Parts: sequence; structure tokens; C-alpha cells
Amino acid sequence: MSVDLIAGVDCGATKVMVQSGFLCPDSSKIIPGPIHAEYHYSDHPSWDNNFVPVPLDIQQSEYSSNNITLRKEEIEQGNVISKTILESIESIDDHKIGLCFPGLKNENGITVMANGPRIPDLTSRIKKINKIFNDSECCVIGEWKSTIGQMQNLDNGIYIGGGTGIADGVIIDGSLIDLNNIKGLPKSWEINIDAKDTVESCLSPAGMIRKHNETNETNIETLVELSNENSFSNIIDLAIEAFLLLVKNRSQYFEMRKKTIQTIVIGQRLGQFLEHGDPELKERFQKSTDIPIKLSSDRRTAALGAAMLIAC
Repeated sequence: MSVDLIAGVDCGATKVMVQSGFLCPDSSKIIPGPIHAEYHYSDHPSWDNNFVPVPLDIQQSEYSSNNITLRKEEIEQGNVISKTILESIESIDDHKIGLCFPGLKNENGITVMANGPRIPDLTSRIKKINKIFNDSECCVIGEWKSTIGQMQNLDNGIYIGGGTGIADGVIIDGSLIDLNNIKGLPKSWEINIDAKDTVESCLSPAGMIRKHNETNETNIETLVELSNENSFSNIIDLAIEAFLLLVKNRSQYFEMRKKTIQTIVIGQRLGQFLEHGDPELKERFQKSTDIPIKLSSDRRTAALGAAMLIAC
């Protein structure tokens, strides 16, 4: 294996994305390489589109007591994900590989998952991987340290990646903050709007779509479809309320340290939708805050962030 060949594997809720890269010695930034491929879990015949995760309170209790008990459905869904990852890395077998995954992790695998199955033995299944990186962290690093990112050369900024959940990121004084080990910066799923809704459930595309489908008994799958529904205006109103609540929390943290947020970067599916959708919607988000907003519509950033971490 050549140390010059690096690649990232971004494992999401529905697919695995592979992206190769090159580390530029002059700028210390990662440049996208020629290998790019996506592998959808649903292509596997055993994939369950109707899979329901174990309730989070049960997952967290089992994790805290070191007694994770996998359900049959979790095992089968986890097997599909593992097989898809193994298939995806065949094209980069001669690369040094960084892999990122959502959820809480230990040194062996995924121990708590809000939107999928737990896979507590993932590293033993994927022999070329000895560490699993945090997907939110990789999103931010890809935006910050890759040549396609929207946070390049930024010293103080926040990242909001909207997909199945929210990928939270904070850069302050030119350093990436570890949100798992700091007080005063809760993650989006930890900030409540009311008794039933969080910032994540109202601002993430999956949360917006889920809210509409549950209320109207529909089967909408994308934000573009949702934008044609009568309820879309109310859903966006709530999304902007959630966005402002998150920005307020981040701003207070920066102000306590006498720092100013230079830019908010909105990425992933939410960034794509705002970038390519109705310009008035993009303008509504920008008018809601005095902080400049940049949109990132390139989905390769998380994989590039994982590649960057494995290269360093």
C-alpha cells in the first residue's frame, strides 16, 4: 500500500460513498482524486426499507450498562451495511482508507444509532479499518481542509449539515471543537424546541419529510416533493425557527469568548436544496441572521474529511 494513495468512505443512512484524494504538500489540503462511487444499501435483497431502530433510551441504557443486546432485525440490517462497505472498498484496496459513520462509537464499532442498526463489531468485520471516524467531524474537516470546501481559511465558523440528521460543527480560533467533550455546545438533537421536537427533527430534511408524512399519511421522499405540498410553508417556518435557535446557542458560545462567527455553512442535502431550489427560500434563511451564510452542495466533503484524518 502506498502512503500517497488515500481515500475516504462515508457511510450514511442509505448508502456508502467512496472518494479518493491527494494530500497537497504545499497547502496541506486534500484534493479530490479520480475514484468516486456510491453504493446503495437498498440494492441488497435483504435490505429492510421499513427498519425501525431500537428506541434511543433503550440503546443508551444498554450501552451504559455494557450489555448491548442486538435484535434480529438489527443484525440483518447491520449485515447488509457491512457487506456494502466491503464491496465499496474493493475499488480502493491499495489506498489508505479512512471511514466515517454516524452514531456513538467505541473502539470496536457503532454502539448507539438514532437512524439505523447498531453494529458493535464493525471494525472486526472491515479488516482494513481500525478506527471509525465521526461523520459530523469529517463533514467539517472536508469543508475546512479540502479544496472543494466552503470553510477554507476560516478561523471562526459553524457548520450545519442537513441530511437524515444534522451534522454539527464548530471551528473557533482555527481549531475544530469536539462537541462530545465540551459543555455549552449541545448537538442539534439535544436542543429542544418544545416537548416533542428538537432542532434536528425540525431542520434536517429527513425530519421535515417525516413530520409531513406522519401528519398527512403520505409517502414523500425528497424535499423537492415536499416543496410542492401545502404544508411546506409551515414546515419551513419551523425549520427556520430551529435554525435560529441553533445559531443563537452557537453565537452565545462565541460571544463568551469574545469571538465573532465569520460564516455559517449549510451543507449536505439541506445545502443542496437551498442552493438549487427557490432563491426566495435561500434568501429567507439569510435574512433571518446577520451572519453570512454559504451553501455547500458537494456531497464528497465527508469522505474527503475521513481521507484527511487517515492521512494525518
